[in-house]
Amino acid sequence: MKLWHIISLWIASAVLISCGKDHFVDTDGTPMPISFSAGVSATSKAIKPDDPTVLLTVGNEVSIFGTRIDAGLPETVFSNRDLKCDAVPNPSTPSDPLSSSWSYSPVEYWKDNGDYYFSAVYPFNQDIVIDNTYKLNVSYQAGNNTDMMVARAYRDASLSKDPVNLTFKHTTAAVRFLFGKSSASDADQYQLTSFRLENFIPSGSFSMLTQVSGNPTINSSDWTVSNTYITLFPWTADTPSDRKTITHPTSVNDPAGYTPMGWYYMVPQTLSTNASVRFSVSYNGGTPVETVLNLYGATDQTSESGTSWAPNQVYNYFITLNQSGVDLTVRAIPWDEVKVTTDDFNFE
Repeated sequence: MKLWHIISLWIASAVLISCGKDHFVDTDGTPMPISFSAGVSATSKAIKPDDPTVLLTVGNEVSIFGTRIDAGLPETVFSNRDLKCDAVPNPSTPSDPLSSSWSYSPVEYWKDNGDYYFSAVYPFNQDIVIDNTYKLNVSYQAGNNTDMMVARAYRDASLSKDPVNLTFKHTTAAVRFLFGKSSASDADQYQLTSFRLENFIPSGSFSMLTQVSGNPTINSSDWTVSNTYITLFPWTADTPSDRKTITHPTSVNDPAGYTPMGWYYMVPQTLSTNASVRFSVSYNGGTPVETVLNLYGATDQTSESGTSWAPNQVYNYFITLNQSGVDLTVRAIPWDEVKVTTDDFNFE
């Protein structure tokens, strides 16, 4: 059964106003800077990553790009500007713990006309470039285990100077491994003692056209990946107290009943035929036994054979242990977009 709970975060740029001939002017003739704030309007169940602090934390930063085109001539408005979260909650709404305020410098202003194209990347990355084909290019390393999101928006300034809504979408694949035991008996004790992912592509480059109206559709073709396959996210329990006790889920479809490893944010890729998870388990305090579980071709809840990890998708691997071996169940669902919009927040 597919779950369609959507993580919704809201962020946007507000209207800028200036007194000059080329700028939008407020009714009282005073300039209004572009402003940003953020808040979470809804959360998702545990089937998907759900952590508001990914965005809403003081000091978090977003890369902002913007170009104005008038009479065919481009003018840079934002060139990888650093937008920083200043406060959570927003001082103007202290009762809302999921509100926030953001700032950047120097401030920019709307002009009366022209086509404005905005792009944004979270988290901030000073190495992002826009090439001569107007593509934004971002390098990514899965080992950093960071959720990378992008947004794109268009505005004809002669028609509207309303706040610009940025709809962020995930560019990576979210992957998690959930360990459970089939027995509810306390006499059957399983402990996870090591874990690692083997034969996966760790790095790639994501590209997105910037001078296009409308939200981007994230596809695997937006990624160029390396040809290197390595081991990722190795973990070993150094002492018996570091071992992870594997629980018995009362509902086989509820992640909350499992012992989780993840989330891992992965470069979208075609899985190699030997893409595997390697782990060891101790039964009732005995010597750990190692298992290598191949992930290529594992079928999901719709009986579709999994041979790739696609961007903006979530993959849950349910691994159930018993004395006879291991059972694997995969649930693959759309991650969906992360919508971000702002309230007005003026800089004095």
